[in-house]
Amino acid sequence: MYELETTALDRIKLRLGLAEFPVELNSIAVEVICAMYNRSFHEGIKTEGVDTFSTTFVDDILKEYETEFSRYLAIKEKQANTNRGVLRFL
Repeated sequence: MYELETTALDRIKLRLGLAEFPVELNSIAVEVICAMYNRSFHEGIKTEGVDTFSTTFVDDILKEYETEFSRYLAIKEKQANTNRGVLRFL
């Protein structure tokens, strides 16, 4: 399970271009780790059907979180630019 955690956190950091993993994304990491764990039992299956039960895995587990990733990066960019261009006298 530790390997899945490390892999998920590393992939999220690489996707967002981050050096450290932010705690704000912990819930996404948990969902990704669960998806990776479930996928490990049926690795490589794209579609499988048995009567009314079928299994399909997506190619990119992180793709469904692109909106959240974009929002996170936008918020961080806005926070970084909050004091830009402000002149303060001491």
